Parts: sequence; C-alpha cells; structure tokens
Amino acid sequence: MTRLVSIRLDEETLAEAKKLKINISEIVRKSLKNEIERRNEEELLESLSKIHNILENVDRNQLLNDLRKDRDERQ
Repeated sequence: MTRLVSIRLDEETLAEAKKLKINISEIVRKSLKNEIERRNEEELLESLSKIHNILENVDRNQLLNDLRKDRDERQ
C-alpha cells in the first residue's frame, strides 16, 4: 500500500526540475530509502560499539571457566 506525501518546492527549483525532465517522485523515493538505510546502519554501528564496550570488560578466562563448569554440571 502506498501513501501520498507532498513536498513544497520553490518555483525556480520546480521549473529547473521540469526543464531537466527530473522525475521528482522517483528522486524523493530513492533519497528517502537511502536515508533510511544510512540511519539504520548508523544505529547498528552504535549498537555494535556498545556491545564491544561491554565485551571488553568481560574476563574471557572467567567466562570460559564458567561455561565449562556449567557444561560439566549438566553431564
């Protein structure tokens, strides 16, 4: 399903776009999709950075020992 969205352009920009036969709807759709993708990637990178910072403080040896202990207790 699609929804109608409108934008306001000054006369000069609209006239130039028409003169150059620019499909404004197509350009706006592509630009919006690119911006959404960029922001999603940005959020993902921020999340990964937070996870990295948390994992930096984890003692790997202690984690491995705890995992082994848990595994051994289940057997």
